[in-house]
This record gives sequence, C-alpha cells and structure tokens, in this order.
Amino acid sequence: MPYLGDTVKEGIMAQSYPLFSFKTIDSTQSEIKRMLRVYGTLDDFTTVVAEGQESGRGRGVSVWQDEPGKCALMSVYVNWEHPVQESFDVNRWVCHCLGALLPSVVEFKWPNDLMVGSRKLAGLLIENHWAGGVIRSSTIGLGMNLKPLEHGPRRAISLEEIGMDITPEEVVSEVVGSLRSQKPAIGNRALLERRYTKLLWGKEDDRIYEDPCGEPIEGRVVGVNDSGQLLLELAQTKNVQAYDLDAIKWKNPLLDE
Repeated sequence: MPYLGDTVKEGIMAQSYPLFSFKTIDSTQSEIKRMLRVYGTLDDFTTVVAEGQESGRGRGVSVWQDEPGKCALMSVYVNWEHPVQESFDVNRWVCHCLGALLPSVVEFKWPNDLMVGSRKLAGLLIENHWAGGVIRSSTIGLGMNLKPLEHGPRRAISLEEIGMDITPEEVVSEVVGSLRSQKPAIGNRALLERRYTKLLWGKEDDRIYEDPCGEPIEGRVVGVNDSGQLLLELAQTKNVQAYDLDAIKWKNPLLDE
C-alpha cells in the first residue's frame, strides 16, 4: 500500500522503486521517518524527493538552503541484506556511488560535504538504523545545488557552474541508479577505503581548522580511520592526530570575506 503524506504531489512507482514527490515539505529525511513510523520498514530504495524544503536538515543544527528548481533534494532508504558493522562504511559507500557520477573536481569533505575547492556543492545526511549491534538499514539524504542560488551564500557552488546542465529529476534517477547498481560494494571494505581516500578533500595542502574552543589547528588531511575519525598530519610536528566528529571544524576563508 503506497504511503501518501498530507502535502504529497504525486507518488509513483514506474521506476521499479517507490518514488514519492512533494512540492514542498519540511524535509525529505523527516518524511522517511514518518513512513517508517507508519509501516515499520520500507521497500528497498524507497525515495522521497521535494522541490523545496521548509526545514531542510544538515548534520547537527545545520540547515540546508535551497531554492525551487535549483536544487535536487532527496532521501533514499536502503535495506542491508547483510548487516553493516561500521557507520562510516555507509559514508564511504555513498561517496563511492556519487563519485562515479560527478566531475573529478568534486571532492568529499569529511564527514558529509561535497566540495569544489572552498565552495560547497552538496551536503549528505546519513542516518543508520541499528538493531542487534549492527546496521540493518540506512536513510541517505542528499541536497545538491544544480543552478546558482539567487540568495545563497557565497561559499555555495552549483553543477551548472562546473559545466553540468542537469534537472532535479535526472539527478534523482542517476543517484538512485548508482546506489542500486553499487549496493554489493558495501561488503568490499578495501575498495571503499581506497575510493574514499582518493576522493577525500583536504589532502593537497595544509589548512586551518578549529577545535571547539576556537583554537586554530593547522594540518593536512591524510585519511579517515575505521572509527570514522579524521586523520590530520599536523603542520608543526608532522604527527598524525585523529579527531572525532565535532572535535574539529575547517575554517572556511570565504566566511571571513
């Protein structure tokens, strides 16, 4: 039985996976959560898309900014037939799938941003659903700029600005297609680690980061460990230090201009 929310524009299943399209919604990620509360589980690759979000979510307290027709906004629910042991394996897998679609100038900034240089192209929000100490399913949220935002921040960039002319519908089709075709790769840890390290942003140069107290840390990204911690080679000592989520934040120079 298809799920229909109060603001649903249309729900169609012609793509061989359930696709629910909204004109405006609070967030696609929240809609997946509502569907799970109603049904307990969902078909593999159930996808919710929206033209606009009233409360688009980033990680933590971040808010995703969008403008109708200029962004691809989507969340995809994935069931894991073979449970996943580590949260960051899902991050690596998603980046592996998206990396096959995007231009080589796009890199993945730990833990959840897609970047072109110092400018943000897209954001990921991955929520894993645990049972019995393993991940049984995941909800993968993606917000991507397709055209320049009229009222967007200067640090944002779009696919159009890097030479890609594509519609939101085409992005959804391509992304879900890549997730489906690459699903078996979730079990190939060596492949995912190699691909993620290759696509990882911040490896080329030393950059300035900040700890939660605002103290500067200068270093170069060298990887992410099995626990999902960022590994920085510190500029001053050349020692490699591991940082948890929210223990370090890159200081974007565009925010100071």
